[in-house]
Amino acid sequence: MKMECISVAGSGKMNEDAYATNQAEHLFAVVDGVSSLVPYENAAGQTGGAIAAQLVKQYVEEANGAQSLTELLADANLKLRECMKEEQIDLTKKDALWGAACALVRVSESHIEYAQTGDCMVFAVYADDTVRPLTYPQVSHLEQAAFAKWESGIQDGMRQRVELIEHCRDILVSNRYLANVAGGYGVINGEPACSEFLESGRINRIHLRALVLLTDGLFTPRPYGGPEPKWEDTVLPIIHKGLQRYTDELLLLENGDPECLHYVRFKKSDDKTGMVLYFS
Repeated sequence: MKMECISVAGSGKMNEDAYATNQAEHLFAVVDGVSSLVPYENAAGQTGGAIAAQLVKQYVEEANGAQSLTELLADANLKLRECMKEEQIDLTKKDALWGAACALVRVSESHIEYAQTGDCMVFAVYADDTVRPLTYPQVSHLEQAAFAKWESGIQDGMRQRVELIEHCRDILVSNRYLANVAGGYGVINGEPACSEFLESGRINRIHLRALVLLTDGLFTPRPYGGPEPKWEDTVLPIIHKGLQRYTDELLLLENGDPECLHYVRFKKSDDKTGMVLYFS
């Protein structure tokens, strides 16, 4: 098995993404940290999202034994809760919680196990270039309302990203309160209910060419007014060009649209983390 990994900071203060490899246990993961809407930084200048992502990374890389993938993520969630308690974070306020989305796989000779929460994705790519999404971006139904309001702001003449973010802030805040509840989305944020919203599964490796794990910063963006890209538009260029070249081309596109007026997203560049596992 060959592996290609990348993690690139976006236009924020720091990279709140991470990836994890645990060769001894055949575990691999990408993690997307989610900062609280209530500003927080520790003494080292790390945001809550960065702390959460590094905690999950460490949990995966230090895992051992026969623990299931969902048990591993649930335990990481409890550890995150302890960390927030130590920092006196108000755990009753969802907008103050640190969080992380994660896509995690365990590779064996005959099959692949996976677990996921949030909007990190795992794709199986077969020998004939068939792309099979194993996971679902759990926040997509909530983002649509925010994107629609963003687009309405553009139509009303707004041309600054900062202005557009403020225009959509009410939706972004209300979405945080839908974490780990019915009709909302799953996320690792210290809430006990997190374990109820973890997704998991298992596939065999017949004709499997590669596994692709991505945080949402690497998804091909939709042009405003254009069709939603298919997963193949993201995954196959990564397989054919390589993760580095795909990322470079995506950054070029984003840098040409710094105010987010032409392609659907909330910031010029989100953090980007990906991992490709190639099988012979």
